[in-house]
Amino acid sequence: MKQPGLALVGGHHAGPLFVIVKRRAPKRPPHSTTMAGILRRQSERRATPAWSDRAATRAMFAEAERLTRETGITHSVDHLVPLNNPLVCGLHWHGNMAIATLADNMRKANSTWPDMWGQQLQLIS
Repeated sequence: MKQPGLALVGGHHAGPLFVIVKRRAPKRPPHSTTMAGILRRQSERRATPAWSDRAATRAMFAEAERLTRETGITHSVDHLVPLNNPLVCGLHWHGNMAIATLADNMRKANSTWPDMWGQQLQLIS
């Protein structure tokens, strides 16, 4: 038994189910995770000197990933002298990096660096 077809006024593409609604992509907040990552990579590119050994830098990141896989504790590459600080800014090269656990690296943030206390005393004196 054949069912009768439904007659659509205006053609097969007419009706509320086929109304084209233009939708915009949702706007991301300016400090979203994606934007923070983009800004971080930009600051690293600006802080990388032309003479740096990029293979050694990549090896540091690879070693941090290997330690994370083997130990189960998240490791990251820590800049000893922070890339962005009001008093001092370091460079993005393997001589300014060390592998540390993510918790230690986040605790340090950009607030400390080697010989920090001696440098601050010279600024005060």
